[in-house]
Amino acid sequence: MRLPGARRIAGCFVLALSTLFPMPASTAEEQVPVSPQVVPISPNDTPAQIIAKAAQVVPSPRQLAWQRQELTAFVHFGVNTFTGREIGTGQESPEVFQPDQLDTDQWMNALRDAGFRKVIFTAKHHDGFLLYPSHYSGYGVAASSWRAGKGDVVRAFTDSARKFGLAVGIYLSPADLHEALPGGRYGNGSRAVPTSIPENPADSTGRTFPVTADDYNRYYLNTLYELLTRYGKVDEVWFDGFNPIHGKSQTYDFPDWIKLVRALQPEAVMFGGVDLRWVGNEDGTARTGEFSVLPFHGKADGAQDLPTVAADESAADLGSDAVLAKAGGGDFLKWAPAECDARLESTWFWHPNQPPKSLDSLVDMYFDSVGRNCQLLLDVPPDDHGRFTAADVARLHEFGARISGMFAHDLVRSTSREPDGSLVAELVGTKRVEVVSVAEDLRAGQRVTGFEAQAWNGCAWYPVATGTAVGNKRLLRLSKPVDTSRLRVHVTSARAAPMIKLGAYG
Repeated sequence: MRLPGARRIAGCFVLALSTLFPMPASTAEEQVPVSPQVVPISPNDTPAQIIAKAAQVVPSPRQLAWQRQELTAFVHFGVNTFTGREIGTGQESPEVFQPDQLDTDQWMNALRDAGFRKVIFTAKHHDGFLLYPSHYSGYGVAASSWRAGKGDVVRAFTDSARKFGLAVGIYLSPADLHEALPGGRYGNGSRAVPTSIPENPADSTGRTFPVTADDYNRYYLNTLYELLTRYGKVDEVWFDGFNPIHGKSQTYDFPDWIKLVRALQPEAVMFGGVDLRWVGNEDGTARTGEFSVLPFHGKADGAQDLPTVAADESAADLGSDAVLAKAGGGDFLKWAPAECDARLESTWFWHPNQPPKSLDSLVDMYFDSVGRNCQLLLDVPPDDHGRFTAADVARLHEFGARISGMFAHDLVRSTSREPDGSLVAELVGTKRVEVVSVAEDLRAGQRVTGFEAQAWNGCAWYPVATGTAVGNKRLLRLSKPVDTSRLRVHVTSARAAPMIKLGAYG
């Protein structure tokens, strides 16, 4: 039975807290607000006005699709796999790259089995070695004797990903140690000159892009064009902010890079502060209060298509009401969700005799990332034969089985809204609950800033967990499992009328 005023929107129950929050409630799909990803802040805005503006910021369709993927794999592969380094030198001989048993189908089968929905591949790491044949560089697989110089790892990767139903992401390192060598294009002081991308007519798909760029930016744009036009749909482009190059300065023409991605792959999100931000660590751990709406400095106009980076990406709090209340010195609010990168092994690239992390640590990582309004980006490195190790495949299988088993059956039968605005879930009888899930309908933005989960003991409600930010999903592992037939979420603070869904798992 559903009480009056309780509505369902695409699987999400609308919780209109008209009692707690005197504001119009969204009670039908057509009333879900369509607001921008960026909202300007006026110097005259009060803290309350800034917080109210934060409730108006919503994700783009591409950001929303990204958030719902939840699990993405990262595959670091290249000359480092064969040299034992994590960061190359740019001087490695192409001959070291010899994956004699390359099996990208094996990668994708293992990742799909573990529940991953997308996989990102290092088409070029910081060493500058390209894992596909490019018209713009002689430093890559085409210069290796592997497969007689005809190999194309990016082709094998993308073909296998689609064969197994996984979305594709491309990592193309902005930093390039090979091009930073004497005579290279990185930081060589060249003038920016007008040109058209792609510069090689053989690459043209009929779409060209006029730019004014120096040597390295032309090179980067040309290789980016190749990757975005040769291999089908790309769902994510990864711009790594790390730079191991010292003693040379190279300005990246981000506006041109971003325009190229938006034009050639309009549904792709970009990591590096454009659509997605770094969570601030490489441990797969988000903040307990991870907000997707953050304040930034700079021009609000066009900020959705420019990189924006928090002053301190590792700060403990980036987007709470307390932070927003101090944002009067900021210029705009932007939807900037966090991606949590982490490693299955202890390093990004494969090294001999290196075991995967324990199953329990991976499950903790899932709850600390996906369960905290983020996407988990987990690196799985192929070995020097071009295969995932047997130990890694086994651990991935265990991880997928554990997570799918945990969330196979939602114990909630129905939900309704109480007069005070609390959302009550009736379970399918008295059940043991170990995990409570709270999720917001992000089409209306991120609104909840405080809540309490409660269980019914037959006479009264009692608290079992509390939280702050919710977002796409907040998973709460109860310190002590409860046996109950009813659960309740009481929202204690919100920026606007919350739209949430409640789940329970044993």
